[in-house]
Amino acid sequence: MKKFYLESLGCAKNLVDSEHFAAILGYAGYQLTDNVIGADIVFINSCAFLASALDELATIIETVVELKAEGKAGKIIVSGCVMNRHADTFKETYPEVDHWIGLKDFDALAAIMQSENPQSRAPIEPGFHAYLRISDGCENHCSYCKIPSIRGKLQSIPIDELVTEARQLVKRPVLSAGGDARYPKELILIAQDSCLYGMDIYGRQALPELISKLHEIEGFSWIRLMYLHPDHFLLEWLPLFKHYPKLLPYFEIPIQHSETHILKAMNRQKGREELINLFDTIKQELPNAVLRTTLITGFPGETTKDENALKKFLERVPLLHMGTFAFSPEDGTPAYNFPDRPSPQTAERRQNRIETLWYQMQEERLQAYVDKKVSVLVETAVKGKKGEYIGRTWFQAPDIDGETIISAQNLHPGNIVDVIIDDVIGNTLFASLIKED
Repeated sequence: MKKFYLESLGCAKNLVDSEHFAAILGYAGYQLTDNVIGADIVFINSCAFLASALDELATIIETVVELKAEGKAGKIIVSGCVMNRHADTFKETYPEVDHWIGLKDFDALAAIMQSENPQSRAPIEPGFHAYLRISDGCENHCSYCKIPSIRGKLQSIPIDELVTEARQLVKRPVLSAGGDARYPKELILIAQDSCLYGMDIYGRQALPELISKLHEIEGFSWIRLMYLHPDHFLLEWLPLFKHYPKLLPYFEIPIQHSETHILKAMNRQKGREELINLFDTIKQELPNAVLRTTLITGFPGETTKDENALKKFLERVPLLHMGTFAFSPEDGTPAYNFPDRPSPQTAERRQNRIETLWYQMQEERLQAYVDKKVSVLVETAVKGKKGEYIGRTWFQAPDIDGETIISAQNLHPGNIVDVIIDDVIGNTLFASLIKED
């Protein structure tokens, strides 16, 4: 059977598109391979969110072009966000690419393959979770962000279509080293701004209605919400996390900064005190809630005073997970021309200092789980170590929040088990299985 290699760059939202493309290639008779060498088709689904993503894409294309010239790889197909950002430059630079396909143009790939579009998704990564993209595009127009120009306006997917897709996903076998035909246990809802789901098609924020319908699907044990914009998160939603047992009290709320004047320059509404109140209220209503955010350092106008205020904010707010980015000036965004921009070196130094402080704080906060009972989704056995497995607690989202090492015998990947947390090193938890009587 002919083989295809698929490089999916960027975020989980892009991964959903990659799985659509993979389904088309599979329907056309090609088998997924994890080795680019020897692949008959190399499909690259690009990210173009940051200039650094375009640099990464260029490096990957150059590598594959070399392999193609040496006869070690076949046709090259490129799609994704680059098609709406500097596509002409890339096409001119890399004439060796056989096909350039528009963003999410699944029918175009089907036509190239002389096949049909099966209107489904095929897994390309292991893991007992499945992503459900509930909307695409964005109309928030944060001053630093290219997404509206790349992905367009908010486009919510109707509830009935999402329920149908979720029912398909729960029956989709998981890719695993052992080839076990097990199925996802976690459904992860993603979007550019999940809070605004439904505004364009229903005229209201319809996330609660969607959750209600998805909660009825048998097979999923966990439902996780991602990308909850702080300006649009409604506190009246908090009872949902008590009412629906599968809905994890995990709140990924990307604030980007703590200081009001910087947030206003970012075209964000909530200021420092409003963000503190938001996080405090969530923890008051749901004491076991876990909070995650992302931050940008070195935004135009940021000073050393702002950096120190951000550090105090992190000490004040009970976050458990965090990601950071140094500001990247993106052409075509308002912030690209903002004055008083710290140098790239200053932005990176501030990022490093924030992360150093954060790693210490996070490890201390994770220590609160030691000797506590926690539910863990078993992902895989540790190679070469009998009696050890890798899993994720309910408060560890895939790829970004660390992992849990479980000491146990004869666990089955894909099962959710109860463990006692024994130790913490960094953001890795070490746990022992609770033996049943």
